[in-house]
Amino acid sequence: MADPRPATAGIRLPGHRRSRLWWIALAVLLVVLALGAWLGIRASLAKNALEAAQSEAKSLQSAVLKGDASGTEATQRALTKHTGEAVSLTSDPIWRAAEAVPFLGVNFSAARQAAAATDDVAVDVVPKVVEIADHVNLSSLLPGDGSIATEPLRAVAPTVAEAAVAADAIAGRVDTIGTDGALPVVADAVEKLTRTITGASTMLDTAARATALLPDMAGGAGPRNIMVMIQNNAELRSSGGIAGAVALIHAEKGVISFVGTRGSDDFSGFPAPVLPLTPFEQNVYTDNLGRYIQDTNLTVDFSRTGELAAAMGTQVFGVPIDTVVAVDPYVLAHLLEATGPVALPDGTELTADNAAKTLLSDVYARFPDRLVQDAFFAAVSGAVFEGMISRSPDPAALVQALSESGAENRLHVWSAVPAEQALIAQTSLAGIPPTTDDAAVYTGVYLEDLTRAKMDYYLETNVDIRDARCTKHGAEYVVAVTLTSTAPTDAATSLPDYVTAGGRFGTPAGDIATRVVIHGPLGATLLGASDGEDLPVKAVTDPNGRLYAQTDVTLTPGATTELVFTVLAPKASDVPPNLVTTPGITGKTTISAFPRCGS
Repeated sequence: MADPRPATAGIRLPGHRRSRLWWIALAVLLVVLALGAWLGIRASLAKNALEAAQSEAKSLQSAVLKGDASGTEATQRALTKHTGEAVSLTSDPIWRAAEAVPFLGVNFSAARQAAAATDDVAVDVVPKVVEIADHVNLSSLLPGDGSIATEPLRAVAPTVAEAAVAADAIAGRVDTIGTDGALPVVADAVEKLTRTITGASTMLDTAARATALLPDMAGGAGPRNIMVMIQNNAELRSSGGIAGAVALIHAEKGVISFVGTRGSDDFSGFPAPVLPLTPFEQNVYTDNLGRYIQDTNLTVDFSRTGELAAAMGTQVFGVPIDTVVAVDPYVLAHLLEATGPVALPDGTELTADNAAKTLLSDVYARFPDRLVQDAFFAAVSGAVFEGMISRSPDPAALVQALSESGAENRLHVWSAVPAEQALIAQTSLAGIPPTTDDAAVYTGVYLEDLTRAKMDYYLETNVDIRDARCTKHGAEYVVAVTLTSTAPTDAATSLPDYVTAGGRFGTPAGDIATRVVIHGPLGATLLGASDGEDLPVKAVTDPNGRLYAQTDVTLTPGATTELVFTVLAPKASDVPPNLVTTPGITGKTTISAFPRCGS
């Protein structure tokens, strides 16, 4: 029987050839180990350099806010040294060759790009920030004498704009760093870096617009009248809540003065809309939009709110309104963290911790008379404003307060000056739905009170975009809105009549009636709406071609309901959707992965 083994199976290589192959294998192994050690050592050193740079960046931020020019220059040099080291360690030929290694290469590539981006920030952005700090001490901008130093802001505006442009370009590059298949530690580090640089870019962009806007808005080029709407989230509207009190501020040559306040009753019941309303506005909001200041922010577009509120303010205050600002008690709480507590006429203190509860709940138990409530709100707005202009708030805390307020969608601004409004319109402070869905698919979820009382203090909300999938018609996804009443079981009798409305407007006392509005992507279609059963929905297309759908729901104390809206968008993006919601008392938003479906 023939031997099945290959003819060469029994052949043995000569001893010297076997020895040579072993030496070659050993040499290759040693080279691989040496290269691995080289890369490992350099990766460790690069990590240390970037961590040191991060520490220096925090020190630099602190020095800038404190106006410590010498500190900023020394920290800048140390920061640049560390980021330069990180770039050098991750860009030699061996490192670049390692980027081509299957599976592992993505880690080296991501690390090199992350180091380069960090160094770009240190070289292209930080020097401009240091230059700004050399010319403007943030503490001196609000000297505590009721004025704003406008000329220093005007002087540094071009440099701030240059820093913002540089940061935006770096943020765009960081966003393209690929981490698919990278080790979790690398992917997490890149994600953190992306958030940090994007956040810095956003802050610089806001600062650029602020330095361009504030000098004139503070009366640097002529007198300005600023109307501040203090929104009450206990009675919800799209941008936050009804205007519980309205304050007038006068600015001239940087000197800010508090003129006074009016209650919402002074703005109610204009015999006809103060400005012509469009057919869409009449159909969706009725003429209340233009007759009651409490309803001017039913619209999801705060630029329209600003126009209507300014027209009303001009009639009530007797002066032209140049700027409208909307805040809520949570914004006041953030500001109180920067200024410290303020004393109220009744002998109590308003603090960052008690502001929201005091203004959204306690006031109604303490003062049943609505006129007394209005007087209290007026006193609060005056006290907070006086605290802002008569003290020198901590710059870091003030920047943090304004940043948090903007990020929470609780601070909105409108200007009657077209050039100023064009700058505002490109920021989140504008409260304007995006004009395109190019960057990310926009979806708005807005809530309006129908109880006509203050029961929304007990409304808990959760908005979730989920179950997204691609179809031949575009991206289909679900917007789930969960509403829960946290009102006490005996709310009808235990809560003040002014809070429950006592059933006078069709909602049983203690219940919460809410209108839920879904403002969808361009060209979107509502496929269905359900809370376990089909929901009656009024769905139309707004003048910009966006879906506008609304339905009403009533909750008894302790009840929960989930409203599920199925939306079909003609296209989707591979970045998370742009989800905008009404800022209420409590609530959260979540977004599942969203598919890219093309056009």
